[in-house]
Amino acid sequence: MDRAELKNWAKEKIKGHIWEILVPVLVASILTSLTIGGSTTIDENGAVSVHTGLQLGLFFYFVEVGLALFMVKFVNGHKGEFKDLFYFAKDYVRVFVVGLLKGIFVFLWALLLVIPGIIKAFAYALVELLLADEKYNDLGYTAVLKKSEDMMNGHKMDLFVFELSYLGWHLLAPFTLFLLEIWIIPYYTTAKFKFLDNIKKSYEEKNPNNTVPTPETNDSPEVLETITTEPTEPLETTTTEQ
Repeated sequence: MDRAELKNWAKEKIKGHIWEILVPVLVASILTSLTIGGSTTIDENGAVSVHTGLQLGLFFYFVEVGLALFMVKFVNGHKGEFKDLFYFAKDYVRVFVVGLLKGIFVFLWALLLVIPGIIKAFAYALVELLLADEKYNDLGYTAVLKKSEDMMNGHKMDLFVFELSYLGWHLLAPFTLFLLEIWIIPYYTTAKFKFLDNIKKSYEEKNPNNTVPTPETNDSPEVLETITTEPTEPLETTTTEQ
């Protein structure tokens, strides 16, 4: 499935499901971007100073992992539930530590130059999907990050081009008083999770010995390892979109 086919697939997939996707995405975005204590001041010379407050978003990182569970269910033809967003509160410490390490490493790479930080962020694009997949529960904190790097090897530029392809839509949104975002957000989110899920599945198919299935328990949601309704299609890079 090339990029044009992926985006066309996403447009069809979200028909009738706009609000079903939009609400969880907005809730997750709000919770993971919470800040308290920040302020902006302007001195007598007109200089603007921004004082960053306490970032609370990391404490809700488990919601971002829950969103990954919700969206991967959706793109594979299963129905996600709103409560999926909070499912990984039960694994709070592990999820929090991995999220913290991910943020630290991206920040440190960004100190070198902005571009290395962006590259590292793309390398960690599959971290949330791995945390949401119970067959990777035995991976240590840094091992989750390393596994994401391995899976994203050769796909970081594809992800960059994918992200860039939505820039025009977001630039157009202000001219519609941002009402267009009601459609853009589900469209973009669905396409991105399908894109990332395809990369993950493709890696697992090529490296079956690197994953050890974990039996599903009665009190768990549908584990991602069992979500195989839609076949994985090879990823291709294309420069032409329909």
